[in-house]
Amino acid sequence: MCLTDPQCCLASYSKGTSTCRLDTSGLCCIEAESLEGWRLIQRNSFDIIPQLKDCCELPLGTSSGVYDITPVNGSTISVFCEMDTGNGGWTTIQRRFDGTVDFYRLWDDYKAGFGEIAGEHWLGKDNLHAILRQRSYQVRFDLEDYSGNTAYAIYSAMYVGDESTNYKLRLTGYAGTAGDAMVDYKGTPMNGMMFTTRGSDNDIDTLLHCGNYKKSGWWHAECTYANFNGVYTEEILPTSIIWGTWKLAALKGTRIMIKPKP
Repeated sequence: MCLTDPQCCLASYSKGTSTCRLDTSGLCCIEAESLEGWRLIQRNSFDIIPQLKDCCELPLGTSSGVYDITPVNGSTISVFCEMDTGNGGWTTIQRRFDGTVDFYRLWDDYKAGFGEIAGEHWLGKDNLHAILRQRSYQVRFDLEDYSGNTAYAIYSAMYVGDESTNYKLRLTGYAGTAGDAMVDYKGTPMNGMMFTTRGSDNDIDTLLHCGNYKKSGWWHAECTYANFNGVYTEEILPTSIIWGTWKLAALKGTRIMIKPKP
């Protein structure tokens, strides 16, 4: 659950005993204490939080930008926190807006992540797994075409396994304005599919290697109507960045973000 109010710690000093007390357990601030001889100091508890598990733990009013998080039993990683969309608290997994980063990559690139966190990037499947294994998450896909039209798709539950499962996807509970493009042309959902990249074929298509055919790393059945990691171009091609259930148009901007379920 996201923080709804900044926490405060209470520091108090007793002149009579010359002792200091620090209390960080409170969930709200108080203005004064009636105990004679005690002085209380308020401060934003974010200053003393040693680690953030995801962007949802940033206090309200925090600006969007790059922050360090440390998932439980994981390493510290830099992420882009989106604090202005959908009540904020979103941890960005993928972002594209100008075509400066090539997304037609090999397995190890998608495993570790690539690009610039403040710019276009893919956070990495290992990092995604480390975040998602902490608690229950929802995911949001944001789309923008070259005419400035926008749409979104939110799935109420998302989980990605580790590399031993080929980062198998669990994805359910669609809602939004873009339609559910996480299916193939037969209607097979991407729920339960493994990740496929250039040179690493884990889809269920017996004719095509979807990673090569779509020129992207993605979860595929017999390929998919979504190709968020495709080639950055205004042309409508099988390799273009698309979300096929929204419109037949290449996408100029995309974003994938997660945060704990409300």
